[in-house]
Amino acid sequence: MRIQVTFRVERLPLLYRNAFMSFLKEVLQATPSGERRFPVLFFYDQRKNKAPKPFGFAVRFTHDKERFAKEQEWLYFTSPLFLYLSVFEAGPFIDFYNGFLQEPIYPFLKEEFVLPRPVSILPLREKKILKEGARFRTLSPILIEDASQKPILPEEDPQAFLRELNYYADTMLSGVRGRGLLRELGFEPLRLRKEVVKHAIKKGEKESRVYTFTCFSGEFLIRGDPQDLYDIQILGLGRRRAQGFGMLEVVGNG
Repeated sequence: MRIQVTFRVERLPLLYRNAFMSFLKEVLQATPSGERRFPVLFFYDQRKNKAPKPFGFAVRFTHDKERFAKEQEWLYFTSPLFLYLSVFEAGPFIDFYNGFLQEPIYPFLKEEFVLPRPVSILPLREKKILKEGARFRTLSPILIEDASQKPILPEEDPQAFLRELNYYADTMLSGVRGRGLLRELGFEPLRLRKEVVKHAIKKGEKESRVYTFTCFSGEFLIRGDPQDLYDIQILGLGRRRAQGFGMLEVVGNG
C-alpha cells in the first residue's frame, strides 16, 4: 500500500530527506491512533527502535540544475514535488493517510523549509507479481554496504553485492513480516547509474553530521519467490529505507 502526496513549493534544502523524516513523524502523530502507534515504531524500552521499519518513502521532483550549481544548499523546482510513502501493514497505512489530511500540521516548518498543505493525496496500488522475476525501478537511491560500511555497487563487485543484497532483504523481511527470504534473490543490472547522496545523521544525543553515501539508481531485474518480490516492492531494498533510500516500483515481469 502506498500514498502519493503532491505539493507545490518553490525550493527544498539539499538535505531534504531529514526534513521529510521529521514531517512523516508529525503526520503519524496527527491522529489519536497514529499517536499511539508512534512510540511502538520508533522506540523500544525508552531507546530508539532499530528494528526494520514497515515503511519507506521517496521524494521526487525536477529542479533547476544551473541555479543549484550557484547556490548549492537549495534545490529550486521546475515541477511539483511528489512524496511517495509505501507501508507494509494496513494499520500504519491508515494512520499515515489520515495524518496527511489533518489541517493543523500545515504549514510544516523545518528551519527555513516550509511545506504547505498538499495539492492532492492519492492512495496507490502495488502491482501483482505472479512470476519468479520482476523488473524494478528505483524511486530513491539504493544503499548497499558491507559490514565495514564500505559501499558496494552491483557492477563493481557482483558477488559481494549479491551476498549483501540477500542479507539486507532477509533481515528486513524477517523483522517486518516475521520470516525472511523464501528463496535466495538473483540480481541482473539493466540500466544503472552511481549516485552520490549527502545525508545528515544524528547518533545518540550528538549533533547531526553530514555523510556522503555512494548508492545506485535505475532499473534492474530481481529473481526470487513471487511473495518475496511483492513484499520487496512495498518495503524497498538496502539500508536506511525509512530515511528516504531504497524505494522501488515494479515496471514489468522478469
